[in-house]
Amino acid sequence: VLGGLIGIADPIKGNARAIVDELKAAGLRIVMMTGDNETTARAVADRLGISEVAAEVLPQDKATVVERLRQEGRVAQGGSGHKER
Repeated sequence: VLGGLIGIADPIKGNARAIVDELKAAGLRIVMMTGDNETTARAVADRLGISEVAAEVLPQDKATVVERLRQEGRVAQGGSGHKER
């Protein structure tokens, strides 16, 4: 028996979906990388039209993921504007 359920997600900026759509239209592959759990990350990615998600990535591991993408020859990085602790 489920006693309760709480869902939490960061608010998505109003123009984020439009920006993602523009980048995809320009032929860019979009990958969302986050420390958030898989369920939360997928929910946000779905709202933004992003199909590739790397979730539960620890701050110290993010540089490794970015470097792997760079070695594949395709990376540009954007962020939500908050700093990792």
